Formats: sequence, C-alpha cells, structure tokens
Amino acid sequence: MQFTQLEKLKGDDSWAFSNLKKKETSYLTHGYHRYPAKFIPQIVKKLMLEYSEKGEVVLDPFGGCGTTLVEAKLNERKGIGIDVNKVAILIAKTKIKTISSKLLEKKSKVLLTKILKSKVKKNFYDGANSRLRYWFKPNQFNKLNLIYEIIQKEKNENIRLFYNCCFSNILKNCSIWYSKSIKPMRDLSKKSVDPLEEFTKHLMFMIKQNRKFIDKIKEERIEELSSKMLKRDARKTGLPDNSIDLIITSPPYVVSYDYADLHQLSLIWFKFGEDIREIKKDFIGSSMINYSDKICNSRLAQKILKELKKKDKTLSKKINKYFLDIEKSLEEMSRVLKKDKYLCLIIGNTEYKGIKILNTEVCVEMLNNLGFKITKVIKRKLSSKTFTPYRDKEGKFTTSSNGGKRRIYQYEYIVIAKK
Repeated sequence: MQFTQLEKLKGDDSWAFSNLKKKETSYLTHGYHRYPAKFIPQIVKKLMLEYSEKGEVVLDPFGGCGTTLVEAKLNERKGIGIDVNKVAILIAKTKIKTISSKLLEKKSKVLLTKILKSKVKKNFYDGANSRLRYWFKPNQFNKLNLIYEIIQKEKNENIRLFYNCCFSNILKNCSIWYSKSIKPMRDLSKKSVDPLEEFTKHLMFMIKQNRKFIDKIKEERIEELSSKMLKRDARKTGLPDNSIDLIITSPPYVVSYDYADLHQLSLIWFKFGEDIREIKKDFIGSSMINYSDKICNSRLAQKILKELKKKDKTLSKKINKYFLDIEKSLEEMSRVLKKDKYLCLIIGNTEYKGIKILNTEVCVEMLNNLGFKITKVIKRKLSSKTFTPYRDKEGKFTTSSNGGKRRIYQYEYIVIAKK
C-alpha cells in the first residue's frame, strides 16, 4: 500500500480527541512534568488495545516522558521506553512508580518543614554554572539550591526521584525564561515567584496524582507488569531480535524542537552535562550534528533534499542527517519487532523555504523498503499537542500569525505498519 499524497486524506475525528480538556489528557501521573510535543495518552491507549494483548511487550524507542509506559502499566502490558535524554528518563521513571501514599505524605511533611527552617546561603550563586547564572536571579537560585540540597539527602531512592521530578518541573517558572515560550527566551522583567511555594504546590499535586494512580490500580485490579525506561539510542537499542510485540512511538520532528535546549535548566542543574553543545550531539534532529555524505534509501527524501539544497545547503545537510537517523531507527525497530506484529508511528509533515518536508511519506517509503506492509494511515487534527504553530518566510518558528506567517503542524499522521 503506497501513500504519496497523504495531505489529501480526510481527517479522522475519532482520533482527534478535540473535546478533551488539558486535565483529561494529563490524568494520574501524566501531568507530573511539562514536556513539549508529547502525544496524548488517549492515542496510545487506543493503539495499544487495538494492536496488542495483555501481557505483551510494548516498546517506545523515542520514549520521551513515558506516556507509553504509563499506559502500558494501566493496560496490563510490559512497557519498555528508550531515550538519550536524561531529563526524559527522570520524568518517565517517576511516572511509572507507585509509592505508598502514607509514606510519601509523611516524608513530604518532614521535607517541607526542613526546607522552611533552613537558612538560605547566599554564596551558592557565585560558584554556579554560568548557564544557570544566565537563567536565574541570585535570590531565586539560592532558594532553589537550598531545596535541591535537602532533597538529595532523602535516602529512599524512589521518593528522592519523585522530589527531583517535582523540582525539575518548577525550574522554568522560577527562572527568567519567558513563560509563553517553549524555546529558550529570556524575560528580564518576569515577576519572581517564591521557589518554596512553587515546589510545595506542585508536590501536593503530584502526591494527589500518585494516590489516584494507586487507587485506580487497586480498584480495577490491574496486574502491575514490569515497565522500564532505559538510557539508550533508538538507532541501537540493545534489545534482542524479535522480542517486541508492539511499537508505539513518535520520533522528534525534523529540526523543530531541540530537547537539549528545551531541558537545559534541568540538564545543567542535575549535572547531566556541563556543555549543552556536547549533549546535543546524541539527539536525533539536533542542531549540533555531525553531517554525513551518505544519502538514505528513500527516493522521495532524495528529491526533497535536492530541492532544498538549491535554497539552503546547510539546512539540506541537517535534514539529510535527520532522515538517515530515522532510517536507522526504523531498521532497529524492524529488527526487534516480532513477525506479524505492528509498528505505530506518529509523525507529521512540515515546510521550510517553501519546500514541503514530507516526513510521513518518507517514513512510509522507508518502511516499505524494510518489508513492512502499511495497513492504515490515520490523519488526525492536532488539538492538545503543544507546538509553536507558525513559521515566517525563512522557516523560523513564531508565536503569531501576523505578517504573512504560515500555520504549520495542523495535522499529524498515525502510520500503522505490519512486519
């Protein structure tokens, strides 16, 4: 089954979930931490129930914040998530843990009391990483550092992970990062918030959601099967051949979101890396990449790159590297997926310099080259997915449609492929 003009497909309203409010797409542990461009759990659940059985193994090789893993746990599947982003791993591991409500509440009360009674030392800021000093005012930084240091004294590993996830989520609000921007942008006039108030508020929310998570598992008698998040590369997962029953994943969008940039506050604060430029090199679709002269096997990709090269050679090289990485990732998915099982790929198209970058069609061609049978392609209108939806004439993201700027990412596609 070949698809060359997917944009002409009619949108399937049953997959749009446009009626859902934010609260309904961030239920239980899904709302622990902000995460850009994550797919909503309703999509994952629907795919999981349709293309797998209880007890089977579901893989998300671009695991992100663990949406697939949470849904695997709730629907009695074994979940495996993979990502190179240590912040994503921190979030995902927290979201799939169930912690005794009584113990968590007791320890949290002690923690907050300790923080409240401790004095802020003003010398922390002077010796901080220069990038953190760029994003935080001295007083805010010193208060945050006090919270962070007390958190690290928690001996229970799961509870410490829980607190670290909470702390990571409040960093943006407590910094001078422009509140309305997903991408890094400073707002020097941003009103300061109290870090302890922010931490306490979000901690109380997470404790409540953890309790709901446990209650749902108990009330519905859900059998908790193993779920794990691994720091590995989608291009080389290290998983055995033919070991996966279903793959549900959404690759990073081409040259759209640089997750090392978006998560730099947490990456640097937790000392997951001192140099963001070095961290970026591991990320697919990153701006810090080693270019290759090799061309992927997709004829459509080659055509797109040829057109793009006439207008922007550097951008053409970036997108070529992206296509190569996606091809390697799909090859790896094919290796680990069992015969006659399904791969569900959630992806969208975009545009640069007036040239359509048909990521979905390219992936369909790559899957066909690998011997997959495309059984269905679903076109869904975006509603809850967080994107900066406009580009200017140069292809740069903007937050407004003024001045002839074009709206992109109105739809995405769910490609269902059988091995």
